[in-house]
Amino acid sequence: MTKGTIQLTQSKHKIKKEKKIKKEKKSFFISVASVLIFLLLWEVASQNEWINPLFISSPIEIAKAAVLMIQEVSFWENMKVSGYEFVTGFILAILIGIPIGVLSGWNSNFNAVVNPFISGLYVTPKVALLPVIIIAFGIGPASKVVIVFLMAFFPIVMSAQKAMLTLDQNLIKAARTFNASEFQIFKTIALPSTVPFLLNGIRLGIGQGLIAVVVGELFASTAGIGYQLTSNGQNLQTDRMFVGVLVITITGIILTSLLGIIERRFSSWKPENR
Repeated sequence: MTKGTIQLTQSKHKIKKEKKIKKEKKSFFISVASVLIFLLLWEVASQNEWINPLFISSPIEIAKAAVLMIQEVSFWENMKVSGYEFVTGFILAILIGIPIGVLSGWNSNFNAVVNPFISGLYVTPKVALLPVIIIAFGIGPASKVVIVFLMAFFPIVMSAQKAMLTLDQNLIKAARTFNASEFQIFKTIALPSTVPFLLNGIRLGIGQGLIAVVVGELFASTAGIGYQLTSNGQNLQTDRMFVGVLVITITGIILTSLLGIIERRFSSWKPENR
């Protein structure tokens, strides 16, 4: 390859990178503008009482409530409880879900053993199991950890299964041609190929886990964001209710954004779509 060809290739890559950055900036500004317009319309609707402010409050009132709430010890205690329940349940879902999903996708015998349970529990509404979970584990954090685990487990385990079932068979055949053992194929081809699918499953699990925390605490609890939402709702404190919802939303956005960065890092080797 001549020096001129290398420079031309580098120049093309630079132009593509600049176009990609401009596109991302444009998308970001559009997203910010859409959110600001939505908040403005919400405030106007509340101020003019097009909808009863008791039901939806207003962005300004919610912001004022947030400033007051972050100064309260009880708010941070509730955050701590919900955070512990979510993190513990979600980590357990990852530690158990990924190995089961990968092994069941790789080994047909193991899949025959676990798949009936995975399929059956996947279609079972987890909320229907809440009374049983509460009876078994009480109204403390343990029951919320279990429901978070159940809600986050299935997106993760099923993504891992799908990853193993969509492996490039040409790579596996080539490895076997060079007398690679099953363990070597599993370690060097199968596991690296699962990463994009696993990250996608974890992203879905984050949303399900956050839902599980709130639903579990709404059902039966003595602390947590869901408990706070229930308490504020019973006292018709709509602005404080929306602060709790906002906390959950922001948490989900931050976690999925961080995961998106990791996902792009692992997918950087993929060729761009033409």
